[in-house]
Amino acid sequence: MLDKNLTTDKKGERKDVDQETVDLSLSSKLDKKLQEAIELHQKDQLIQAKKVCGQILSINSQHTSTIHLLGLIAFQENQPQKAAKLIQHAIKLDDTRPVFYRSLGSILQHLGQLQESINAYQRVLSIAPNDHKTWNDIGHLFRLLGKMDQAYTYFQNSITILPNYSAFYNLGLLLQERGQLEESIAHYKESIAINPNLFQAYSNLGNVFQEIGQYNEAYSYYQKAIQINPKYFEVEMNLGILCMKMETPDEATKHFQRVLQLNPKHPEAYNNLGLTFQQQGEVEKAKFCFRRALEINAGFPDAYTNLGNILLKEDEGINKAITLYNRAINVDPNNYEAFYNLSCAQHYQGDFEQALQSCQHALLIDPNQAKAHINYSMTLLTMGRFSEGWKEGEWRWKDVAFESEHKRNFPQPLWDGSSLTGKTILIWLEQGVGDQIMFASLLPKLQQQARQVIVETGKRLIPIFQRSYPDIDIVPAQNPPDSLLLGNSIDFQSPIASLPQWCLPDEVSFPRYQIYLEDCSQKTTMLRRKYQKLAGGKILIGISWKSTHNSAGKLKSTSLTNWESLLSQTGCFFVNLQYGDVKQELEEFTQQTGIEIYCDEEINSLESLDDFASQIAALDLIISTSNTTVHLAGALGKPVWTLLNYVPGWRWMIDRSDSLWYPSMVLFRQGCIGDWSSVFQSVHHCLKNFLQSSSKFNEDCPSGN
Repeated sequence: MLDKNLTTDKKGERKDVDQETVDLSLSSKLDKKLQEAIELHQKDQLIQAKKVCGQILSINSQHTSTIHLLGLIAFQENQPQKAAKLIQHAIKLDDTRPVFYRSLGSILQHLGQLQESINAYQRVLSIAPNDHKTWNDIGHLFRLLGKMDQAYTYFQNSITILPNYSAFYNLGLLLQERGQLEESIAHYKESIAINPNLFQAYSNLGNVFQEIGQYNEAYSYYQKAIQINPKYFEVEMNLGILCMKMETPDEATKHFQRVLQLNPKHPEAYNNLGLTFQQQGEVEKAKFCFRRALEINAGFPDAYTNLGNILLKEDEGINKAITLYNRAINVDPNNYEAFYNLSCAQHYQGDFEQALQSCQHALLIDPNQAKAHINYSMTLLTMGRFSEGWKEGEWRWKDVAFESEHKRNFPQPLWDGSSLTGKTILIWLEQGVGDQIMFASLLPKLQQQARQVIVETGKRLIPIFQRSYPDIDIVPAQNPPDSLLLGNSIDFQSPIASLPQWCLPDEVSFPRYQIYLEDCSQKTTMLRRKYQKLAGGKILIGISWKSTHNSAGKLKSTSLTNWESLLSQTGCFFVNLQYGDVKQELEEFTQQTGIEIYCDEEINSLESLDDFASQIAALDLIISTSNTTVHLAGALGKPVWTLLNYVPGWRWMIDRSDSLWYPSMVLFRQGCIGDWSSVFQSVHHCLKNFLQSSSKFNEDCPSGN
């Protein structure tokens, strides 16, 4: 019995040994099968890989590595939910494999389940705490969640375990997003030191240097990124944008065209290319690009807005522009630029209430946009809502371009409208000459309140201001300002265009001076006699027909051909008051029409406003579009007829033929956009009446008043 039992035991022992041999053989067979499946997966032969995995699981249904591989295959087949379930099943069978958790973390991240992804990666670290890649990956997820402090810690731990380019790069990205640009530069450079071919780091260095205004450095790093990866069209895009900022549109054009070679359906590249063409004056090419961008992406609000901006400047283009701005808003109801440009278009169209509403929408989206506040101010002032308009107009000092061009730095506090009794106030002039002349009508109001008024102005206005305001100290503007203007003996200072907020709260408060600037009577008498002799008893009329204003000059200007019927009026001697070199224009007009306009070559308004004032004062009537000429004529009290486009500058307001600023002025307005013919018909009719009522001229009055 013992032998039997022993035999039995021996037989049993042999069976155990045989089973172990079988198990080892089976394990080796499955490992080979798994390796075969892995190789098929790596070759993207997914159907075959799944077939082999099925063979493995038919032998061992709990083969965790195979289940894990099936999860990876499902993910590659764009079935992330199925992939996650398979890998979770593998983890349930074996929770000691870091690779399973890493795969699960990656899939959950793809599904947008970022916190769950972090939890999976944390399990990796609980098994393999020195896995620097996982520390880096968790840091990346925390950055996506906006948890920057945690992200920073994980990136640093990754670097502590093993300095690696990926963590340095991610730290640079995090610091760039936090605005710590100098630190981000240092970390990007660390990543490049480890991996010199990391073109993304070169690209981001370019972005940072572009952001801090070091354009040459930015350009250099972008070029390095392209050298490493010539097909990196994102860098070509950034290079194009940089070249636009560097005001090299030709080069910008080349980069955007390169983007389109690499990616022919890139709407942003078409949009930016359109902007460069627009900058170069190639309007038709610009329009083509904006339209092409919209063909590719009908939901691209910037392209709608940019195309609208071009059409807005074209004849009969306002309605089309408004349609495009509204389309941009339909795509993106929080599009500040679309609302802002819509308000501009509605203002140009004369729809002021709608313009105000659109501007209000823009300011709800971005309350700190100075240009929207300024536009809002212009519309309010046009409508005669002065108190609100002046207040909004103060936002001009938060517009970087305006502030850098016009701001004067004086140590005294800005005048806040408080009592000036016994006080000294310094007024410094801003904006154009016409505006300076217009706002100078407020200086007598200050004289009535203050002990002393000091005015700092450009040299062109000094002679006429000194003559007109003998009790005001007129000081020439210079850089730096005259030291006398920096002392504490001056109580307040103010830019001249800020005075209306305290002096002109409503229409009733406007001063109604017939004359507030004085010409040089001796010079005026001499010029009047000269012109009367040349005119042979005809009425003396000065004309000016265009404006050189950067934005509104085209709308405000006329062509001399518009004036032909008016200049044909007998009994008139027309004198050129148009500033700038217009000699060729006058000669061509005379050749075409036979009409001569006298040009006094001894007067140059750009050099001497005082001479120009005497020239204007020597005439009987001034007819001009809205420019410096009409402001000076109005301030001198001369009869002046101002020709206005459909929606002129805010100072001329709406629906009135008189001016609050100049009592001697009559306004002639277009009936619709671009309609100068009706304006000249009205002027021609009024000129006939003027001639009939002027049967006798007072030649003894030096100023012609």
